[in-house]
Parts: sequence; structure tokens; C-alpha cells
Amino acid sequence: MLVTLVAVGALSIVWTEVAAQQGSAPAAPDPANFTGKVTPHSTDDIRVIRYTFDPYARTNWHSHAGGQTIIVEKGRLRVMERGGTGKEFSPAQTYVTAPGVEHWHGALPNSPLTQVAVSFGTTKWGGKVSDAEYGAAVNK
Repeated sequence: MLVTLVAVGALSIVWTEVAAQQGSAPAAPDPANFTGKVTPHSTDDIRVIRYTFDPYARTNWHSHAGGQTIIVEKGRLRVMERGGTGKEFSPAQTYVTAPGVEHWHGALPNSPLTQVAVSFGTTKWGGKVSDAEYGAAVNK
């Protein structure tokens, strides 16, 4: 988990530096640090956010144009994709949603959740997740 958090932190630093230089091409990687061809990509459309959700707190329905990866840092993550069944994830586990898939995520009713989310592209927000939808997402 520590390695994942360090990687996400490094990604956040890179993203911040690139955002400050908007419009510039990413720097080529130092070949002394890699074997084979490595191609840099712009990170202008990537956001890294770390949230703590109180028990029972959750997002609205939403989707990400380029998908999303969530790393559970503390607590347990509850997530549901539109039309699917609920899933729960423990610390150090990762949830990945494909581009354009409408979903929501948040904490379980009895404990807080800290997550690190890496979102790609724009976020399209939808309506509130009802208490019935949240309750139906219990991992069975």
C-alpha cells in the first residue's frame, strides 16, 4: 500500500508541475532510468484527489470520460455501477471503472473511508444516490 501511495503522490507532483506549464509537451524521460522505449503523455486531463468520507457519505451518480481508479487507503469502499450490483473494497485494494460508466462510491454506514482517486478526463455528474440504492449495494 505504501508503494501505491508513494506512486500516487509522485503522480500528483508531476500533474501539478505539468498543470503549471499548460500547453507544453511533457519532458522526455531520462534514458538512464529506463530500458526500452518509454513515451511520456500529457497529464492535463488527470486529477488526483484524496477524500475522507464520513460513515454513510457517498458521491452522486457520475462518470468520467477516461475512467477512474480508486485506491482504498483506510476503511472500506462501497461502489455500484449503474445496472450492476454493489461491491466493497478493503484497504490497499483498487477499484477501476471504465470510461463513461456511471457509478457512485462512498463509505460504509459504520466507518469512515479515505480514498485516493485518479480521474481521467471530464466528470459528468448525475443525481443523488437514494438511501434505497445505497442500501441495495451491500456486498453479498
